[in-house]
Amino acid sequence: MKELAQKYKRQTASRYLPVGKEEITSKIMEADSYAVSTKYDGHLYLLSFDGEKAELINHGGNIISDLPLLEEAKQLLKGKCKDAVIAGELYLHKEGERTRSFDMTAVLDEKSSEIHFAAFDLITLDGEEMVLDVKALDEKLNSLLTDGKATYPVKNSFVESRSDIADLYKSIVEEGSQEGIVVRSQNGPTYKVKPLITLDAVVLGFSEGEGSRAGMLRELLVGLCVAKDQYILLTKVGNGYSEEDRKKFLVDLEKKKVASNYIEVSGSNVAFTMVEPTQVIEFSCLDVFAENSKGIIRKMCLSYEASSYTALGKQPMASVIAPVFIKHRTDKKVSVQDTGLSQITKVVSLGTGNVDKLEMKESEVLQREVYVKESKGMKMVRKFMTWKTNKESSGEFPAYVYHYTDFSPSRKDMLKKEIKVSDSKKQIEEIYASEILENVKKGWEKA
Repeated sequence: MKELAQKYKRQTASRYLPVGKEEITSKIMEADSYAVSTKYDGHLYLLSFDGEKAELINHGGNIISDLPLLEEAKQLLKGKCKDAVIAGELYLHKEGERTRSFDMTAVLDEKSSEIHFAAFDLITLDGEEMVLDVKALDEKLNSLLTDGKATYPVKNSFVESRSDIADLYKSIVEEGSQEGIVVRSQNGPTYKVKPLITLDAVVLGFSEGEGSRAGMLRELLVGLCVAKDQYILLTKVGNGYSEEDRKKFLVDLEKKKVASNYIEVSGSNVAFTMVEPTQVIEFSCLDVFAENSKGIIRKMCLSYEASSYTALGKQPMASVIAPVFIKHRTDKKVSVQDTGLSQITKVVSLGTGNVDKLEMKESEVLQREVYVKESKGMKMVRKFMTWKTNKESSGEFPAYVYHYTDFSPSRKDMLKKEIKVSDSKKQIEEIYASEILENVKKGWEKA
């Protein structure tokens, strides 16, 4: 059953498409009809019935056999089938209030009678795999779980247009204060329609644009504050900026560059330049999730001390979908209170587990050359280095790093740095050779 739960979780994760309220009429594909239901904010479980007993199991292998709802489920299914596996959302029912996954987590050990199971899919029935269209599925679940009080099918409203979906969203989410709606169409994808989520995060790094966007910001690397001088990576925010925002960010952040023994790569495969954790931004996203098809999401936690970041290891964290910059938050401080994990745990329950400590082997310098040039009594320096990290087996570091330092006391920005990474020794050697060829011209002498 655990394997079936894992397979179903993977399929479900890839099948659901997030959609914002404003995108209902543009992103949801046209269809003859749609089934619209309330989105329950709980935990995905499979209800397994073998003819005698009913149990719940999730993709992590957790089996629940003593919740009050299971006795009801057994009575509902007995006599109607020999066996069945039904997918649904396990959640804490609060009459007239929206569901929240962290509420269910808090009372699960208490075996509360208010924990309900909202069924939305039939996986197997009498030993056979079930493949039903949305209307047939709705009818079958309602026939199996007729008059259930704590175990019941989600209530579907069948509509024929996307404007009808928008009306239901207004009724269920905006007026009914529920988390969102789920939209299923005939032979089409399944959509989750929810309000945009906004988060306040700490700016930890940046990458610069290329081509027409050279001299402008490409992406920000942002994280959340988990303790004093400790930050966990959250996401990269590359959209939502005006051209003026991109220019101003780059100018401001260039002044805040710091060292880091951890390298995070941007969307253009260039290492982020890390900065002092002093700025807070607000951004929006379509969804937040703590698990994907591979299981619990884990991200790197960093400490910041003496103007340098150090990688501590991975711990459970969430990912976001479609992050978009909104604004600077000058009214917010870099703190657990203003930019902490509670923003995430109000939306989803994070996985459990300790920080995965990294085995930090010493790096090995492969190549290093320094060139000097004097002009008008001032000395300019250019340094080229490559090294093997010996940490690539952790999955958190590249195998090879190229680093370029350009110092010129006559420039406004006296010190410039560039980092490139690779998992190929041949490629890093080629990068090193081409960079020296490009940057060492007449007048430069090897030190």
